[in-house]
Amino acid sequence: MRAAMPRPSRPLQALLSAALAGGALVVAGCPSTDERACDAVCDCTGCSEARYLECLDEAEVSRKAAVEASCVGALDELLVCLEEEIECKDDVFTFDGCEDQEARLGECGISVFRTACDLANDRLTECGQGAPLGTDPASCIGQIACNARCIAATSCAGLNGFDIEENARFGECTNLCFFQMP
Repeated sequence: MRAAMPRPSRPLQALLSAALAGGALVVAGCPSTDERACDAVCDCTGCSEARYLECLDEAEVSRKAAVEASCVGALDELLVCLEEEIECKDDVFTFDGCEDQEARLGECGISVFRTACDLANDRLTECGQGAPLGTDPASCIGQIACNARCIAATSCAGLNGFDIEENARFGECTNLCFFQMP
């Protein structure tokens, strides 16, 4: 039979309790997938504090949109993939290998870390039309962003005029953008 272990003294008990509580606080303070993704992007691009906060805001907007669209799982899958696949070259981040996750989230109409113009340029390039929209996020607003969303949501057959019905929907979409306030 083993002898009973002596109880720690009161000061030691208090210290152990504080350490356990502190450990719980550290665990509670772990960064979210959104924060880790923004950390990775900003570590690469050298974000200012303001840009880092914008990144977190964008991630929060994407998360809210994902909740509304019942696509939180797709968002989390993409963020985990980004964390694993992000590569930094010449202060530009890429995340090859996350195309499937990005496409699943895109089916919900949500994009993270990419503007509507980026997605439209991808679609236009895929369709053999080049990438005429700028890559500066500040310029992808208003009517331009609206048109970019129309482009990204249209198939190559629709953009190239091979699918007449889809091409007509694309035309209607861009016309609605034209009437948007600048």
